[in-house]
Amino acid sequence: MLIAQLAHLDSAEVNYSLLSPQIINDAESLSGSRKKQFLVCRSILASLLKQYCHIDSLPPIIIGDNSRPCFLQHNLPDFNISHSKDWVAVAISLNGRVGIDIEVARQRKNYLNVAKNYFANEEYQWILKQSDTLAAFWQLWTLKESALKLYAKGVWQIKSVKIDVEKQMISAPFGQDFYYQYQQVESVHLAVNHNKPITDFILQS
Repeated sequence: MLIAQLAHLDSAEVNYSLLSPQIINDAESLSGSRKKQFLVCRSILASLLKQYCHIDSLPPIIIGDNSRPCFLQHNLPDFNISHSKDWVAVAISLNGRVGIDIEVARQRKNYLNVAKNYFANEEYQWILKQSDTLAAFWQLWTLKESALKLYAKGVWQIKSVKIDVEKQMISAPFGQDFYYQYQQVESVHLAVNHNKPITDFILQS
């Protein structure tokens, strides 16, 4: 099972009862929106673990490969976090690894040039055929980013991720298995990638 939750920082609440003193202390070194983002994401993660895994408080988190956070205990669910402007998203996987990326729909200068230079030609041509080329760009961008995050790779490798939207297939030299879900919720483009077939995907918001 794959579960994701999307939240806006203005309306999201932090459930401090699910957070350890260490997490709350770590948040004190941050300020403003960074602090709110940090606490909201970990509160969401803790809530998902309590709801679906019956874990009463957020377990210790460490920084893994390529600055990807993960739980210290390897038997716990894999998780991934993304944020864009005032939106955050958290995903957990009960049976494999997960990568998530969100992007708030917004103008981006020269996005077609970015696609031409960093996407495969087939992807670029697909974008040009869509009625909303900017939305199509963000769809591919989030799919690529979530694929990279699934395997703890950096954005500099985005060119190596190939997407065939028509066949719903993703391939990359650094991973064998990519199964994805893509949705646009309000102004947010959201993509999750999983290393196992997605039979049950729940999106909460």
